[in-house]
Amino acid sequence: MKKLSLIVAVVASVGLLGSCLKGGDPQPERVGGMTFINTFIESNGGVYYYVDRNTIQGLNPLPYRSYGPQWPVYIYPGEARRLEIYSTYQENRLVDTALTVQDSVYYSSIVYGTHDDPRHFVTEDRIPENVDDPQAIAAVRFFNLANSDHRITLRIGDIEPVAAFRNRPLETPQTGKAGEAFIPVATGTYTLSVVDEEGETVATRQGTVDLPAGSYTSVFLTGDERDASTFYVGVVRQWVN
Repeated sequence: MKKLSLIVAVVASVGLLGSCLKGGDPQPERVGGMTFINTFIESNGGVYYYVDRNTIQGLNPLPYRSYGPQWPVYIYPGEARRLEIYSTYQENRLVDTALTVQDSVYYSSIVYGTHDDPRHFVTEDRIPENVDDPQAIAAVRFFNLANSDHRITLRIGDIEPVAAFRNRPLETPQTGKAGEAFIPVATGTYTLSVVDEEGETVATRQGTVDLPAGSYTSVFLTGDERDASTFYVGVVRQWVN
């Protein structure tokens, strides 16, 4: 099997070549791939990823509150593709799971939790159903990945909170997977904040976030309620198909 670092380079080159084609030339379609998101709160030194025992260039380690690589990693389609995630702390294995990978589908691997309770789920990153022009809308999804017992709500500026983004408890792998759909929202530039059941602000994203037409964005809360200063509103722009 070829090294995944080589696969990443090939996928990246396809994207670069596509940007150089003239308007009248055929436009290549990007294949699917996987984005890796690290919100594991005890990963001070980051986490390490292996797919079928191969390391992934640029992700070893992947720091906390970050994602990568720039181009999704192409994983050969098939059943029982093995994904392992290790903490830098005593090389503790957090995840050892088998994936079914389809061609031409984008995925995200999201790891979170603690060493005592590591959690992980994989989403399929798809354009919402019944959307005629995917480049004409902005869409968002929201996950509660913080080590907290509070139910939280995402506020996007002054927009009425989306029903799916209200009163979310800490995700289980099942609820995370169930919340993978992107929900269309009004395009614009917003302040993103997260509030608890009492309407008290838990965290606010520094600065503003642009949600232009054609953008598909994952928003998540991470951090640990034992230290409120660790709460953080993360934003990841996603590939979809």
